Amino acid sequence: MTNALGQMPNAPLIYVLAQIRFTHIPRMDKRWEDFHETIFEDYPNVEAEQIQQFGFKDGQPVVGDGVKRWHLVNETRTTGVILDAETLIFHTTGYITSADFFSRLRHVLMAFSPILPEKGVHVSRLGLRYVDLLLPEEDLTIDDQIIETLRLPQLSEVGKPQRMDQVVTYQTPVGGTMIVRHRQSITPDILPADIFPNKLEVASRLKRKRPENMMVGLLDYDHSLEKELAFDLGVIAGHFGSLRESTSTAFKATTTGSARQSWQKEAS
Repeated sequence: MTNALGQMPNAPLIYVLAQIRFTHIPRMDKRWEDFHETIFEDYPNVEAEQIQQFGFKDGQPVVGDGVKRWHLVNETRTTGVILDAETLIFHTTGYITSADFFSRLRHVLMAFSPILPEKGVHVSRLGLRYVDLLLPEEDLTIDDQIIETLRLPQLSEVGKPQRMDQVVTYQTPVGGTMIVRHRQSITPDILPADIFPNKLEVASRLKRKRPENMMVGLLDYDHSLEKELAFDLGVIAGHFGSLRESTSTAFKATTTGSARQSWQKEAS
């Protein structure tokens, strides 16, 4: 069996991310070590980075305060945690099922809760993002795998298309906002620049040889909920469940039945 993400043997999924944004936690440079000690057996590898912030004042560039961030990664470098004083991200290129993903996320949050200040913190944003890479499958082009409204306009009198980008924002029934990004390109820079590279080993699908001079596609579902919440594991889990359900609906609504049938087969 291939190492595709999800339950489909040839699933297009290449990356999943869950983000929690919260009020600033002081002294995170000291607190994070206690957190890492608790999850060390699962995520032993650590890498710290300093992100310099820049701004403008009176039309001139100004160097702002830097942000310290820690990447905690498992042995296979397929799953990890990104942590700073205001954000925790749990992400993977080794997604199996939603139950497995959210179980591991809950384990991480249970280890994170004890390092919070005694008065606690409040969550301001929850985000869930699924990224799918579409490749030609058997006799299916990229357009055969997506619904008609997303397909590439063919204007033979103009020339051969090289790239198309679509971005649509939806207000979802759960009170969140979903940004659906669809891209087709014959150039290699199809992955979202804001999340790749991300310190993880890339999904095996990205290692497949791409056909020359043929379009590949990207479907990027970025679903978020901006709401003030207490840092309560049950409440957070409930909201992530709602975000996941709507995102799953979006995937089924934007892809074709023939594509999903093809993804059920082993990759050739």
